Amino acid sequence: MRARVTLSALAGAGLAAFGLSILGGASLAVRTQAPTDSVRQSATAPDSILWLAMRNVNLHIDDEHVMQVRDLRGQVTAVRAGTIPFLDDPASFRIRVTSGTVDLTGPDLAALLNEYVFAYKGSPLRNIRGRVEGSTVVLSGIMHKGVDLPFEMTSELSLEPDGRIRSHPQKMKMLGIDGTALLHALGMRLDRVLDVSGSRGATVSGDDLLLDPIKIIPPPAIEGRLASIRVDGDRITQTFVRTPDDSVFSKRAAMTDTSARHYLYFRGGQLRFGKLLMTDTDLLIVDANQSDPFDLYMARYNVQLTAGTTKNLPNLGLRVAMPDYATVSGKGKVVAARDGASRP
Repeated sequence: MRARVTLSALAGAGLAAFGLSILGGASLAVRTQAPTDSVRQSATAPDSILWLAMRNVNLHIDDEHVMQVRDLRGQVTAVRAGTIPFLDDPASFRIRVTSGTVDLTGPDLAALLNEYVFAYKGSPLRNIRGRVEGSTVVLSGIMHKGVDLPFEMTSELSLEPDGRIRSHPQKMKMLGIDGTALLHALGMRLDRVLDVSGSRGATVSGDDLLLDPIKIIPPPAIEGRLASIRVDGDRITQTFVRTPDDSVFSKRAAMTDTSARHYLYFRGGQLRFGKLLMTDTDLLIVDANQSDPFDLYMARYNVQLTAGTTKNLPNLGLRVAMPDYATVSGKGKVVAARDGASRP
């Protein structure tokens, strides 16, 4: 008997974080049968590996700032052996990137630095602001070394052989004066002044700030290697190395619904979300408005989900259409009450 999904069932499902608990009930094992919709499945055996394809998605860092995912593909695996990736808990899984391109504006980069990289007690850097100027990135804020020192650093970005991003200052001001010249006159480099050992993914070498692009973003964890980094207009563009496994996306993990241009697509393997378990996963989450990038806030996705629509396919796959976060951000977060009714 085929399960059917309604919005009222969604609202009562007790959805959390980024768990797409789309059906509120007992676990459901989804079997693949010959589909009749636009997404045609391969006649081969179900894939035991869970793959993810993402295109034109603005993933929120906070209520205002985003990571602009042009295209990202990879394998989804559980962090702990013997468990299944659980979308309700982004820390439970990692993405091994097989290809991808991600953009950040200066303010978006600053949000990552403030809210994740240097968000620890005793951090020497705070109130960071960022902007792109020409081919450089300008970071300013407060540097604490005994006392608070306003700083501004204008840097060029390059990629290290180990995949880290090197931010090399062309000029640096502290208290409005030439900070680089001052440090050098005292026989010091920035690494003697700035201790970032408590940070996530940041180190200082000489006068340069080094950032590990894999470690400076919030969960889910990312595995992969950058092929290049460049300043492109008002954005910092990071491109991942394409691996041989990326060929799977033109074969058994291909998303052939060509009408979708802004989406997340999970295919193959097992995936948990809410109270459900999907086997031979076929889950497509699309932007209800395909005219602009998909504005998605994982931490508040429930607001978008309850304002969207869902559709079960003949092959028991699932399609979800969500409005952009910006269009529903004024609505309260919906939670499930004990009696099953959804309440703001």
